[in-house]
Amino acid sequence: MPKKRHQRHSNKKKHAQPPHSEKSRHKHPHNIHFQPRHPKKSPPGGNPGREVIGVVQANEKGFGFLIPEDGSPDAFLPPPEMAQVLDRDTIKARVFPDPRNPERFNAEFLSIIKRARETMVGTLVRDEGHLFLKPDELRVQKWVATRPGQIRHQVGQKAVVKITRWPSQDARMEGDLVEVLGFPDDPGVDIQVVVRKYQWPERFHQAVETQAAQFPENPAERDFAGRRDLRKVPILTIDGPDAKDFDDAISLERTPSGNYRLGVHIADVSHYVQEDSPLDQEARTRATSVYLADRVIPMLPHSLSDGLCSLREGVPRLTLSAFLEYDQDGKSLGAEFAPTVIQSTRRGIYGEVQQVLENEASPEVASKYESLKPMLGQMRDLARLIRRRREQNGSLDFDFPEVRAVLNSEGRVVDVRKLERLGTHMLIEDFMVAANEAVADYLSRQKIPSVYRIHEPPTPRDLEDLTTFLRAYRVPFKNLDLTTPPGLRSLLESVKGHSLEPVISTLALRSLKLAVYATRNAGHFGLGLKSYCHFTSPIRRYPDLVVHRSLKKALQAAAGKSTHAYDKLSLHCSLQERTAEKMERETQKLMQLRFMANKIGGVYEGPIRHMTAYGAFVELNPYGIEGFLSLDSLGSGFVFEPGSLIMRNRRGDTLHYGDVLKVKVESVDAAFQRLVLTRHS
Repeated sequence: MPKKRHQRHSNKKKHAQPPHSEKSRHKHPHNIHFQPRHPKKSPPGGNPGREVIGVVQANEKGFGFLIPEDGSPDAFLPPPEMAQVLDRDTIKARVFPDPRNPERFNAEFLSIIKRARETMVGTLVRDEGHLFLKPDELRVQKWVATRPGQIRHQVGQKAVVKITRWPSQDARMEGDLVEVLGFPDDPGVDIQVVVRKYQWPERFHQAVETQAAQFPENPAERDFAGRRDLRKVPILTIDGPDAKDFDDAISLERTPSGNYRLGVHIADVSHYVQEDSPLDQEARTRATSVYLADRVIPMLPHSLSDGLCSLREGVPRLTLSAFLEYDQDGKSLGAEFAPTVIQSTRRGIYGEVQQVLENEASPEVASKYESLKPMLGQMRDLARLIRRRREQNGSLDFDFPEVRAVLNSEGRVVDVRKLERLGTHMLIEDFMVAANEAVADYLSRQKIPSVYRIHEPPTPRDLEDLTTFLRAYRVPFKNLDLTTPPGLRSLLESVKGHSLEPVISTLALRSLKLAVYATRNAGHFGLGLKSYCHFTSPIRRYPDLVVHRSLKKALQAAAGKSTHAYDKLSLHCSLQERTAEKMERETQKLMQLRFMANKIGGVYEGPIRHMTAYGAFVELNPYGIEGFLSLDSLGSGFVFEPGSLIMRNRRGDTLHYGDVLKVKVESVDAAFQRLVLTRHS
């Protein structure tokens, strides 16, 4: 959960709060009045509620949400209940229906179960003669009083403190200064701050390294016993040019009847990472690899993630394979699964394979894939058939260009680019989704407990922002049921190529619930599928490793863990995934802002992507970076009209979503991590 700060406690005076962002992630969900917290025997209305353990998601405005471990609905924590709680803490709370809306729930804090952090990262500040750490997380609004000890420091530097006293109703938070990272502009400090802020482990424990060191560089012949030998089958991986951990490989053959037989071969990480071993415990704790702007922090040690488990070209690797059969129209005819051993024929690269398929490859590249070209052409044909059938079921495809910072060897950002989405990207996506669906369907039918990837449908309330926009901009939608995949897909198709397409696609995406891990197979709304799990990336995602173990148990007709045993794990993996995504987005944003800091005064054009009562967000061409244009900097007395979702001034001039403006880069706002713009005439 992003960075937010809290007022520290002082015996002498209260300190003014910093301004809050106008873009709050959560709207206030209840129309209730906050009251000072008093001891009470039961919640309002006499309902005793029930005790629940869950994780807190704090908001910078002081309230929070309890996300229960048992999968029950989230509950609202008003500010008085947050006095002793920090973002991501695990707590015990009493949950009871909101007397104003029985479909919603409120929570009363009871006790701390587990703190989410032992340390805090922020900026050193001095106030009234005392040294404080001002947390970078805006959702942590309390300052930390520090004891500097022997570490040299200067005000303004980024630092880490170890918490020695937690917040309470009447005591401030305190901590020992344990690490000074440097000044914000020092190379690499901003990325290091993100890693420290989220307390993501960079190094592996010695027991983990010791276990990993015991494995050979390559599997031995004895490891192939009981596996289907595919070492002579043409198989390839297709990844980006900088990839090192190759989870998945693919093959394709035509059956005598003319059907397609697709092979999706996934690294058999579970063969090496035995359940409850040091490696497994570490992987479970991390739950995912993290791909930051300048580095990868893997879930498994590099000797496994980049070595023994990575499906490298020309060396044998242990895999778990899904064999999916389709008729000539792309209709699924069934699937089978088996432990296998493969030897990748070629380490394919997205751009090169795309060139080969389009007959635009250089002689050198064409020669590299010459023996595989017929199979690649058939793969393209099959991927199109699979995608067409998914689209008919309402599968949503949000084709947002990925904006990435380009760094040099010294870690300095030299460019920001929109990454092109190629047909080969979609081909791999189609095959991986098909394999994930097939495994989930098989485990569900076999009633083998596992971890599913679920994405539940939106409610009409979830869609309010989207439908408000559609009405304001007179986009037809009343004949579409947007709570169904086909209805939402029809809307997105109807605005293809329109200037408002990016805005509508963004609002549609924001209206959807988060996809999460769960023990129940509730289907995947966004993909339009009744069964779905994550099977294809066990090197970098722990749920995939669990699914591999479940699949092996199913193939062996062996009993697995109970569903209940995976409930807590599912929540943990979901939360770790969100944290990793935030880290990745934040480091990309930092690099993008660092890039634009060298372009202060530059003039750019771009469309309005979002409007608020405070101003507009404009996307700068050609980089795809958004900057903030305040109402004052717009000039001419513009005000935002929430009913019509436009900006209008006294002369009657209007600004709409999608309008292209010429703007100047004024500054970088480090506190809110955004680019500040002014209008350029």
